[in-house]
This record gives sequence, structure tokens and C-alpha cells, in this order.
Amino acid sequence: MDSFIKKNKTAIIAAIATISAGTAAIGAYYYYKQLQESEAATKNGQGSNDATNSGKNKKKNKKKNKKKTHSYPILPNGKPDMEQIKSMTQDQKDNIATVLKDKGNEFFKAKNMEEALIYYNYALDIKKDPVYYSNISACYVSLEDHEKVVEYTTKALELKPDYSKALLRRASSYEALERYSDAMFDLSVLSLNNDFSGASIEPMLERNLNKQAMRVLKEKLNITEDSTPEDTPMTSQNLPSNTAMASFFGIFKPELTFDNFDENNENDILLQKGLKDLYSATNEGYLSAEASFQKAEQGYSKLFENDKTIKQKFAIALEYSGIFKFLTNDLSTAQEKIKKAIDLYPRVNSYIYMALTMADKGDTVDYSTYFDKALDLDPNCSATYYHRGQLYFITQKYDLARKDFIKAKELDEQNIFPYIQLACLEYRESNFENCKKQFDLAREKFPVAPEVPTFYAEILADKEDFEEASKQYEIARKLEAKQDKIHVGIAPLVGKATVISRQPSIENFKEASKLFEEACKLDPRSEQAKVGLAQLKLQEEDVDNAIVLFEEASDLARTIEEKLQATTFAEAAKVQKRIRADPVVRAKVEEALAMYRAQGHM
Repeated sequence: MDSFIKKNKTAIIAAIATISAGTAAIGAYYYYKQLQESEAATKNGQGSNDATNSGKNKKKNKKKNKKKTHSYPILPNGKPDMEQIKSMTQDQKDNIATVLKDKGNEFFKAKNMEEALIYYNYALDIKKDPVYYSNISACYVSLEDHEKVVEYTTKALELKPDYSKALLRRASSYEALERYSDAMFDLSVLSLNNDFSGASIEPMLERNLNKQAMRVLKEKLNITEDSTPEDTPMTSQNLPSNTAMASFFGIFKPELTFDNFDENNENDILLQKGLKDLYSATNEGYLSAEASFQKAEQGYSKLFENDKTIKQKFAIALEYSGIFKFLTNDLSTAQEKIKKAIDLYPRVNSYIYMALTMADKGDTVDYSTYFDKALDLDPNCSATYYHRGQLYFITQKYDLARKDFIKAKELDEQNIFPYIQLACLEYRESNFENCKKQFDLAREKFPVAPEVPTFYAEILADKEDFEEASKQYEIARKLEAKQDKIHVGIAPLVGKATVISRQPSIENFKEASKLFEEACKLDPRSEQAKVGLAQLKLQEEDVDNAIVLFEEASDLARTIEEKLQATTFAEAAKVQKRIRADPVVRAKVEEALAMYRAQGHM
């Protein structure tokens, strides 16, 4: 495998500088994502001094030693007479400084760091040379004094900003000191210098980026150092995006009322309002429904001790309140509420919900049992077969999934989702022609449903037929705009923006940015839209807004993996901002970009 930097130099530069609209990389996405594809490699000689770095350096030093055998005045104790040396001519002082440095090298090779430091400092007293500072830092690497390493490599870099060996050494010590952002800065600059192979730099970049993102995420989630985010129960104050909410509840038949509704009962009014708001499938409806279910549950709970006749209504309120807890990632509370609902008054939906929470925990035995209980209550419930089929699909039990999707379609021919899933199943089994036929059947059955072109576009995008995928997303977008409730929500906007971003041009980036901005306005809880927009903000050099968007996406994300990814993007963007603010590094980036443009690579 060729090195990552060799293959993706343009993407690296664009990720660092975020000023090239002609590259295929989109900001921090490639900075992080492509790093994960790089080959593993070992560190590259961070503890050696400049005299022992390579065979080439050794040969140079030998030549120097042959030419420069100058002696220097010494004191009775054998140490250099610095007062006398400082009174000599500049050429004499320079020669003596080299001799003293070489003597320090001898001690360094003998691993006598204390003496090496003495002679390197003698040389430094005579001449402020970046090599002498760097050699002193090498001694402190061996002594594991990373604060001193940082101090002396920084002094070396003040004299020679492109001193790659000092950058690499300082980056390593920054990592040891858990100053991961500083390490990333040095490593990003180092990648521009081309003095070290990508195999040396890439693993360090990736490692520091991951460590920094993990630390930031732990702080956000109030996780102690001795635990990991994976061990922490995930909860969220926010519902998923409207698109996700519509997709989740779209498979269920709308339930707009219930038995024994009492128009004079405040809790009944709240419960009915929650149901109507939920199935109105609007942003305001979802938010209002959550609050109504919680209030109804609390009201019924107080009454239930003295009035057992309300148990069915109490169970419905618990069931919906529970599934909303599931949707905000509060799994334990969700299961507690849904189980209580089942104990009070078992219903098909409550069994389905419990099966889904069990599946989320990876408990395949229990979720299968709850689907069976749902079918015992109603063997003709399409939603039960559909959701069980989805879980079979996810676990790659395709034959069982197909049977359940077909059954779900037979039981409810007006529900579009089994048609869509059967088409996706054909594609998963590498049969695109059958997949296309299934979509054609769905389109014939549901000619104005935005779900058909949306999911078909996803298949086309996966096949890298970007032009046709973009057309299908546009069709879906227009169909969705005509609906009186959310069907696929912002999925066509995000999908089209993503597709055209994969065909890089200034015009495409501008259009994609507008689509993502529209998606964020329509569905402010969509972390996918925020991440996509943030990546394009980087491309437009709007790094501050990109960072804000990445951090908002992390807050909205449903899983640890998604939170960590968005946090990683944010931390990478912060390093980019720092690089852009450094005039020396910025000039180097501009120079590198100009060279690549001249070569026709950008």
C-alpha cells in the first residue's frame, strides 16, 4: 500500500488549509476519515539527536570531524574556558562551538545524557544554533522530561520554523503531556515539510486526534477518566430528527383516539392530544406529543391508586411515554415504562416497542419472544411482521426478512414501507434488476409518494450513478413539498447535497451548501444535515461556523460512535483554524497549493 500522504497530498493540504474548492476532500471529513484508512507504522526516530539521525548525517559528521580538529582553551578542571573563548573572533567561536557540540554527541552516543547536556549548553553559550537546541531536547527525550523537550524544541523552531526533526520531537512530547491539539498542529505542519514519510506521521495524527476527541467527549458526558463512553448509558434531551421520527412511526396505523374517552377528563384530553399531534407528523406535533404523553402519564399515575378502571388509558400513556424515552436513548426508563404498560393492559404496539428496546440491547431471544406475543394478540398486524422483518434484515437473515416483508405487504397494501424494504433486500443480495422492478411496483402503487424516489436514489448513489441519483432526489424533494405531513422529511435535501458534493466543483459546493442550510432550517435536530453543512463551511473557509455545527451535531447524535465522529471533526477543524492563523504555516500551505495547481492536480 502506498503511503496515505503520497496518495492524498492534495486532500491533506486542503483539509489543513480549507482553501481549495477543487479538491475531492471536504474539510475535516478527509482529515479524519482517510487517516483511518492509512497503514500502521512505527515511530520514526524521535529520540535521536541530529548527529545520529541517519547514515547520511553520520557521514557528514565524520567529514566535519576530519576537517575541524580545533582545540579550545580549557580551565584547570578540564572544562572549556568560556570567558577566553568569547573574546575570540566569530569564526573561531563557531569552530569551537562545533567541536563542543561534537563532544556532546560522543556523550550522547554513550548514553551519558548529563555530560551531553553540559557540552551542548557550552556550544549554545557560544552560538545560538537550532541544532544545539534540538540536541538538548533529544537528551531530555531520553531523560523523559517532556516539558524540557517542548521548551528546547520550541527554541529551535523559533530560529528555524521548518525544522522537521524538532517538530516531530515536540509533537511526541506534546502527546506524552496529553496536549493533543498542540501535537496535531505540529504534525499537520510536518506533513507539509515532506521530510518524513507519511507512515511515520499518519498514525501519530490519527492517535492524537482520537485522544483529543475522546477527552472532549468524556468532559461533555461527565465521564471519569477510569471509564469509557461505551460503558456510559446514553440519554438525550432531544428527540431524533423529524425525518427519523416520521420513518419510525410511519409503519404504524395512526391511533387518534381510544376507548372510554371522557372529554371532561384532563388526562384523557392530554392523551388524545398527544396521539393527534404525534400522527400529524410535524415538527411542532412531535415536540408537543412528547410533553402531552408525559403529563397524561403523571396524571393517570396519581388517579390509578383509587380508580383501577383507567388502567387501559394509563397503559397507553405509559407505552407512548416509554417509546419517546427510547427515542431519546433512555433505554432503561423506556423498558420500565413499557413493561408497566404491558402488565396493566398488554397491546400489540407495546409488545413491538419492547421487542425493539430488547433488540437495541442485542437480546435476540427476548425480542423474538415479544414479537411472538404481539402476534398472539393480533396475528394480522402488519407492523409486527414489518419490524421483525427489519431486524432479520439487519442480522442478515434475508430469507426470513423477505417472508415477513411480504406478509406485512399482504396485510396492509397501503403501507409503502414493505415495498421499499423488499426492493432494498434485492439490492443487498446483489440483484439490481429485481431491485429496480420492486421500486417500479412501488412507484406504480404509490405514484406521489416521496419515499420511492428517495430510497431509489440511495441505491443509485451507492452504485455511484450520481447523476441519476441527483435527479431522483430532486423528484423526491418536490413530492415531499406537496405533502401535508412529514414523509421523508429532509432526506432528499441531504441526499442530493451529499451526492453533488462527491462531484467536486465550485458550483456543486455552493448548491450543496444551500441544500444543507435548507435542511438544517427545516429539521434543526438533524445531526446529519449539520455535519454535511459543517464540512462545506470548512470548504468556504468559514471555520468558526463549521466548529459550531460539528459540536451541535455531536450533542444531537444518538450513539457514542456518532458523537465521537462529530467531536473528532470539530477538534480537527480547531487545528485547521489555528494553522490558518499562523502566518508562517499559512504561507507554506499557499505555496504547496500553488505548486499542486501548477502541476494540474487541483
